[in-house]
Amino acid sequence: MRTKLDAVSITAVLVTVGAFSATAPLTAFATGPALALALGRNALGFLTLGPVVMLIRRREVRKVFRGERHVLRREQRRGAFYGVLAGTALAAHFATFMSSTRMTSVAMATALVATQPVWQALVSTLQGNRLPRVTWTGLTVSVAGAALASGMDGRTGTDALLGDALALLGAVALAGYTALSEQARPDVSTMTYSVLCSSVCTVELLVLCLVTRTPLFAFDGDTWLALLGLLVLPQLLGLFSLNFALGRAPATAVSVLLLLEAPVAALIAWLWLGQLPGGAAWPGLLLIMLGVVVVVVADARRVDPALDAPGRVRDSFAFPQHPLLTLAPLPGGDIHTHLWREAHAGRLAEAEALIRRLENQAVRLYGVKSGEATHWIEVRAAVARIAGDHGLSARLWLAAAQFHFSSPRPDPRGTRDCLDHAYREWCQVTDHAVADGLADGLRRMYERDPGHRPGILDEMNSRLLRGGARSVPE
Repeated sequence: MRTKLDAVSITAVLVTVGAFSATAPLTAFATGPALALALGRNALGFLTLGPVVMLIRRREVRKVFRGERHVLRREQRRGAFYGVLAGTALAAHFATFMSSTRMTSVAMATALVATQPVWQALVSTLQGNRLPRVTWTGLTVSVAGAALASGMDGRTGTDALLGDALALLGAVALAGYTALSEQARPDVSTMTYSVLCSSVCTVELLVLCLVTRTPLFAFDGDTWLALLGLLVLPQLLGLFSLNFALGRAPATAVSVLLLLEAPVAALIAWLWLGQLPGGAAWPGLLLIMLGVVVVVVADARRVDPALDAPGRVRDSFAFPQHPLLTLAPLPGGDIHTHLWREAHAGRLAEAEALIRRLENQAVRLYGVKSGEATHWIEVRAAVARIAGDHGLSARLWLAAAQFHFSSPRPDPRGTRDCLDHAYREWCQVTDHAVADGLADGLRRMYERDPGHRPGILDEMNSRLLRGGARSVPE
């Protein structure tokens, strides 16, 4: 995992910025109802990506339709619940933000919705985290900028002021989506989570259109072109390039570069629509962006107070870089010793909550596929073993192996170690359906590893046959 942006990562982020920046100008250009555009964008995205997901996970889909396994495993239900809430927050974001572009300028709408990190920081305080003074400074600057810019907008009429309020609500909804996703993503696969959020968002936008009696297909040619642009640019190209960038570069650096969306969207609106906010609003817009940059950078430097117990909060924390953890307590009274004690004492919920916080922080600082984030997946796997949940432990070790294998700098040794841990836990699984469900992933990973122990695939097939499994290859 790179700790600095390289040329490929910067290119991916710039593509993301360009694609996302088209959202507000395209919505402002279209003449159809904004809610119908939001629905159409998500519905078309879901219909486009859904078949791709089913093709990629065709084995899993076949097992679900045959009744060999459930759509959601027991340990995924919590993540699915938060995923439904996240989809609701996403629907609220699209409804408010896309409506705001019709009532205020594109520059104002994108600048105000870019305050999402500000509201994210406030959500963090509600979760019990303390914010440093520099973060509060950034919050104050952004709020002051929003008040100044919106005050200038208020002189042009109540519609512009209402548009500003909707854009701010869109930012709050996006912050809620991010916070809820942090709770859901460790338990649910990327594909499952994407389908879940997209479907919930689409259904709720449809209900909102029906309740408000918004015409669903009253579109002219320009609106259909705008809808196609929304599908191709932000919905497909933007999300793909963003996920690619987050797999290579630190999430904080990507977040800072994404703030270019506001000026790029304003430039597009000026060149294409001849639209610019009033001159008096520019100082407020600049203050908004300055405050957001301060908040994002401060979040990167902030150390999560991982241990709330007295005497256990450390002034700094360095993420371990492997080798793999052992279950024996580590010396020095550090975070891992605390986690093992919590797990062995039966306080598994507390240990799991702490690991999630550390994993989410590592994702924000270093990226999804970083060694730092993968490390905490391994910690969760070790804690699951202590809890006696061998199926969950095997699944987490397998996920860690996949991250090691598919990272920008693959780690063969880390992949093999995690895979062997996964196999040992898999051998302890007594539920034949669970073992059968994990077998495909284990087999595929071993097939990718040319140095795996000879005969291990035959051992797997033998175990599956003894359990009456139906996934043994012929």
